[in-house]
Amino acid sequence: MSSLRVRATRLVRLALITASLPLAAEAQGAAFPVNLQVGIPQGEFAENVNLAGGFGLGAIMPLNDWIGIRGQFDLQIYGAESRRVPLGGGALGLINVDVTTTNAIIGGALGMQLGLPGGSVRPYAGAMIGFSAFTTASQVSGSNSNDEPFASSTNSNDNALAKIVYGGLYIPFGTSGSSFDLGVRHTWNGETVRYLTPGDITEDGSGNIVITSNNTRADLLTVTIGVTFRPRGARK
Repeated sequence: MSSLRVRATRLVRLALITASLPLAAEAQGAAFPVNLQVGIPQGEFAENVNLAGGFGLGAIMPLNDWIGIRGQFDLQIYGAESRRVPLGGGALGLINVDVTTTNAIIGGALGMQLGLPGGSVRPYAGAMIGFSAFTTASQVSGSNSNDEPFASSTNSNDNALAKIVYGGLYIPFGTSGSSFDLGVRHTWNGETVRYLTPGDITEDGSGNIVITSNNTRADLLTVTIGVTFRPRGARK
């Protein structure tokens, strides 16, 4: 529970910081990146995980025409598995349910960016520091007509200090100041991270659950494609 509280506290703090960025930058025109992501594991992480996929969103507060403060949230799924099992023993064994286990990375970071979206094609680069939470959770569904989950549990959770460098290209479209956003980033996640992958949760001969964790570095190269919105218009 303590690790969950730590993760929740970090998420709340970064949410408050990120939420304050557009308020502080209202007169200058905040930017809001939204993107799809493909994560490519690096080093030891690549020995256990093939690919990750998800999305990210954030806010950029311009300090001038070219430099801004960026806050970012990301969610990537790097594995999932589902199996159909009896709900329990006795009469409950007549009811089958689906147990779905999902492996995810939840990240949040704050940093500086050089290069902001504007009226012309512009490159950008930056660095951020934050955290990555490697979480595996299972949920049970299939007992009602809507097939909605009715129980869930976190099987594993570990938090790592995340150091990020990134870069990309803004390609403006329309007249609002918004841009297509093509980018790439490298994330160093601590020294050693505990995480699970599909197949790491098994049962022994007595039906007891056995969890086998991986403990390696978990660095990630991420390719992003999305749109960065400028509701107040582009700065010249």
